Amino acid sequence: MTDEREPRSPEFLQERVSYLEESNRRFMSILEMLASSSEFQGDLSRAKDGEGIFKATASQLRRIFSFQSMGFLDSQPDGSFELLVADPVSAHGALQEMVEKCMMDGTFAWALNRNQAVLVPVETGETLLLQVVATQSRIRGMFVGTLHGSSAALDAPSLNALSIVLYSCAYALESTILYAMLHDHTQHLEERVQVRTRDLEEARRQAEAASLAKSDFLANMSHEIRTPMHGVMGMTDLLLQGGLTPQKEKVYQLAIKDSADSLMMIINDILDFSKIEAGKFTLEKKPFSLRSVLENCLSGLQVRAEEKGLRLTRHLDSAVPACLVGDYGRLRQVFSNLVGNAVKFCKQGQISVEIDLASIEGDEVVLHVRVADTGIGIAEEACQRIFNQFEQADGSTTRKYGGTGLGLAICKKLVELMGGDIWVESRLGVGSCFHFTARFQSGDEALLLTETDTVSAPGRLRQTPLDILLADDVEINRALVQAVLEPYGHRLTLAEDGRKAFDAYKSKRFDIVLMDVQMPEMDGLEAARAIREYEHAMDRSVAVPIVAMTAFAGHENRQVCLDAGMTDYLPKPIKPEQLLQLLDALCGCQAPAAEAESIVQSLPPEASEAPSPPDEELVVFAQNVLLERLGGRLEMVPRFVTLFCKGVLPQLEGLGTALETEDADGVRRHAHAIKGSAGNIAALRMQRTAAMMEKAAKEGDLTDVPQRLAVLQQEYNEFIAVATTLGFMAEAK
Repeated sequence: MTDEREPRSPEFLQERVSYLEESNRRFMSILEMLASSSEFQGDLSRAKDGEGIFKATASQLRRIFSFQSMGFLDSQPDGSFELLVADPVSAHGALQEMVEKCMMDGTFAWALNRNQAVLVPVETGETLLLQVVATQSRIRGMFVGTLHGSSAALDAPSLNALSIVLYSCAYALESTILYAMLHDHTQHLEERVQVRTRDLEEARRQAEAASLAKSDFLANMSHEIRTPMHGVMGMTDLLLQGGLTPQKEKVYQLAIKDSADSLMMIINDILDFSKIEAGKFTLEKKPFSLRSVLENCLSGLQVRAEEKGLRLTRHLDSAVPACLVGDYGRLRQVFSNLVGNAVKFCKQGQISVEIDLASIEGDEVVLHVRVADTGIGIAEEACQRIFNQFEQADGSTTRKYGGTGLGLAICKKLVELMGGDIWVESRLGVGSCFHFTARFQSGDEALLLTETDTVSAPGRLRQTPLDILLADDVEINRALVQAVLEPYGHRLTLAEDGRKAFDAYKSKRFDIVLMDVQMPEMDGLEAARAIREYEHAMDRSVAVPIVAMTAFAGHENRQVCLDAGMTDYLPKPIKPEQLLQLLDALCGCQAPAAEAESIVQSLPPEASEAPSPPDEELVVFAQNVLLERLGGRLEMVPRFVTLFCKGVLPQLEGLGTALETEDADGVRRHAHAIKGSAGNIAALRMQRTAAMMEKAAKEGDLTDVPQRLAVLQQEYNEFIAVATTLGFMAEAK
């Protein structure tokens, strides 16, 4: 061990003195920083923005360091940097030039990625210092400063002090931004609350108005239904009085049919409106005679007008082409609504319908229609509002004249779909004139004659009965199609799945194939493809028509069937009229009218004593719907009820088993089968519940399915009870 009392060498003593002096300078720097920190914090708190904070920081650095010049670059939202503060101000240009050189040679980017100062010698013989101004969350800027001499450098304590000052600067910048945001939020919070309150109040008012309008719509629906019913009943009374010539009877019969068609159109209005609103409504394009459409439409309304002592006139511009192509059914719907309203709101005077040719360009025809009356008129402020859904010009008109308030809204949307516009000119107490325009294609009269011949001869004997291949895995579905087709002499071959259908097709020739889509073993799509491949392999020049039968009725499902090689598409539940029309269209096979005559019989006396179903949207068992599908053959109803019970019980059991194993596909398949069977037997509540279960399983969500299964089983029990009370369970076990 060295004795501390021994004399030290001069070199040792000199090194010791230098160390003590260095320590002294370090402590002095720290003391100076501590002494000025309170003043620095005060300057930062008084600063209102980034520039003020940078200036306060520059003042603090002047107290501690001997920088020749200093500057602060502010970080911009686009990633660039702007020299916001220079000290002295005259050094702004020189600092900017040095910073740009550092950006070019990469020194600036290097400094951004370091947490300490970067010292760079510059050409002027000075040293440039760069240090990022940053918090833990983001970079706020960059500090630049110049020091005397090319070898000038700050010691470690000074660099630590510089870092502390710049950290304080960075967090002060962040605090200022957050405070400004908080201040802005607080300042505008009350205003936002008021705006939101107004929005909510307006939304509440609109919701209440919509609810009231829909309530009025439902309450006043009866008038719109009574309008065509009045034509049916009035013409029927005239026919029952007798003493009419055959020609007059024919006119009245046609008027009854026309009014019945109008009634069906009114019932369809609601569905039409919802389709239009959902963007799923499309117009047909068929050739038609505008004069015939106009006369057929006005003939039923003529009686109502004459009963009120009104004169109904019409005028059709001779320049309008004899044949137009478009959706004449929807055009007639607009005519019926506008003229019907005119008759309703007119006490005396006349109603005129004028159709002019507005323009014709190439094969496009634009019509301008005017429907004028001498009725009660419409207030000016209501002339636009009446085209809104569920609204009328005056609520009192609903009580006095009736009406749903939906007709003009549908007219507006239909006219817009036809490429036109609709508006009204009116004066209270004087009358109204409704205008609308519509675009159509100019057609060939030959097409018009062909279309007229096809439509006007529905009862003509066409061809001999057909050989039909029917494929469906549900027995009641097969039985229902049999019940519809066999009375017309058609010969049916039945198949329980797609594979058996394909095997049957290979064994003999058929005139048409009716194919269910969802079947075990081989579904309808696979079977259709197999049939088409077989036809190609056998070099058959004429492909057999294949008609898909399924409960999925969307356009996308229809396209899937067509892509698989099917000819057409028939949605379930099968309607006899649609099925017969389809056979007629594809094979020209309609039977004589005498064979197709309905033998509808009245229900048994006990049917009237059946317990009324709960007051819900759908009935438990719509026996009249089933009876219509069976062509009025009441004796067949018990058999179909028995088939339904026989087929649905295994499906219910399978549904429960699939649910226990959380087999979503199994739930979907069984629910789909129940839905189809229930739809055909007209067990409407079961059909709806099964459809909801199928949809949930298809989406993979079985959460509510157990509860719906319990509802479905209860609805099945209710169906059995109603069918038993009606006397339709004689064969049921």
